[in-house]
Amino acid sequence: MLSLTLGLLLLAPAAETGSVSGSIADAKGVTSVRVVDRSDEKDKVYTGKVDTKSGKFTITGLPLGKPYDLIIDAGTNRLEGVNLKVSRSDFEEEMPLTKDDRKHIEKISKMLNKFENEIDIMIVAGNCQHAVAILNKKRTTPFYESKPGEMIWRLEVWRFEKPEEDWQKSQEELGIIHYRERLLKDDFAKKALTLDPALGGIELSEKTKSVDVGKITMPDGKAGIRLREPKK
Repeated sequence: MLSLTLGLLLLAPAAETGSVSGSIADAKGVTSVRVVDRSDEKDKVYTGKVDTKSGKFTITGLPLGKPYDLIIDAGTNRLEGVNLKVSRSDFEEEMPLTKDDRKHIEKISKMLNKFENEIDIMIVAGNCQHAVAILNKKRTTPFYESKPGEMIWRLEVWRFEKPEEDWQKSQEELGIIHYRERLLKDDFAKKALTLDPALGGIELSEKTKSVDVGKITMPDGKAGIRLREPKK
């Protein structure tokens, strides 16, 4: 029986995987290239290899059917993909978000945040029925067992739906957590993080097992949390 089981395991086809590749315009200072799958409770990270001379990189062995965010580190300078993709609306012709839609979503986002005292809604994107927002949140005032100079930083992606007349936060996907850190304010002030929608939500499938994200330019590395404008 044991030999039969081993034989069946050997004959079973290996799970198919895909890859993400691209090139970095100036890769001399690059220290890490990886993708992260945030679709489960615990993030799964896959590290790739980069040729610092040519700037070319490849990340292989990626399970199909998952969305991946690309992350590139050059010392303390980080470029990170963020997934702003949403489902199409039910209308034949796609209808964009209105100013009122954005204001309503921003109002809901701030109303649902009771802990943080500073909330920066970096972007609200989507269509007339599905939307996504990036929330850069900070608690800079004293909190339970906080030490002098401490703060809490949270960077999250929230999704919203408008099934009828009113917008509401999605119950199926409560939020994608990019960062939840308790740290000193001085250390937070040194962070250099740029979010890029073009490098987020990279999808691999049976039809598209390899994705080339093209040539990437690293940000200047200045301190701050910022967003690259999505490509239209």
